[in-house]
Amino acid sequence: MRQTIHSAFEWLLVAEGDWRCVRIELYEPEPKVQSAAELSVAGCKKDLGLR
Repeated sequence: MRQTIHSAFEWLLVAEGDWRCVRIELYEPEPKVQSAAELSVAGCKKDLGLR
């Protein structure tokens, strides 16, 4: 029974070792950084009462 469950978990790629066997790497997404131009335009829109 235990072997069956373990086998099913391997198939579902539950463990980190299983991810590595199929070469899947998970990363946190990079935070979005706004450029100075985007910040300037957003500030102007706010000052003008625009969205």
